[in-house]
Amino acid sequence: MLAAVFAGSLTAYAQSAKNFVANEPINVQQLNDFEWYVREASDAQGRSLADFSKNPNVQLQFKDGQLAVSGGCNNFSTSYQLDSQSLNISLGRIASTKMACVPELMAQDEAIKKVIDNNKLHLGWFISKKKDYGELNLRMENEQGDHLLLAFEQPETIAFLEISNESKLCRSNEKSCPLVREITYDDLGNKTKIGEWRTWQGYIIQGWQFNPRERQILRLKYYRSKRVSGVCGSSLSRAVLDKIVEREIVQ
Repeated sequence: MLAAVFAGSLTAYAQSAKNFVANEPINVQQLNDFEWYVREASDAQGRSLADFSKNPNVQLQFKDGQLAVSGGCNNFSTSYQLDSQSLNISLGRIASTKMACVPELMAQDEAIKKVIDNNKLHLGWFISKKKDYGELNLRMENEQGDHLLLAFEQPETIAFLEISNESKLCRSNEKSCPLVREITYDDLGNKTKIGEWRTWQGYIIQGWQFNPRERQILRLKYYRSKRVSGVCGSSLSRAVLDKIVEREIVQ
């Protein structure tokens, strides 16, 4: 676990006024692999910009040089570049949807936009005193001192799944389920093991939809903490699409 990596630093900085973990690196892989949830938004004086306690699902996703914000009222997206040495992150122009929602969600939107609507932000690991946030959080601060406090969810495992365009009847009900098989790669990207075809258990893959005209190999991140009911009668850990590593159009 990431918290264990910084265990030696926690004691030294736990009593500091700002509770920052000094000089600990942050890299693009960490930003991509973890899921980040907004727990607080505050100004430079520490005053709350919005209440996120009743909507803990506002999420920041870093992927392929893009930052996406979802789970509130409107969705935001922009490009980003991280300097792992200075821990500064540069953002591009922000695009957003234009929906109107209840005041609480609109306030969350405004708080997030106030923080990220700047060309440069600074990142830093932060020790939270609130147990619900987890021991270690990420703080994202703009040049005016406005900041977001982000809790992270680490994937339990990362795996590859090949999904056929063909399907069979599920045993548990009368719905049709695609055929799938597990693929294992070595560090050089070579396939070292190919599993047997089986009917897909139908768990939801966040960010992906089945295409009956394509054969695909997906790189998936599995998370333990949130569970979903399977379409074909199974209940498994939540899966999130990381990328499609292979795709082939099938006639």
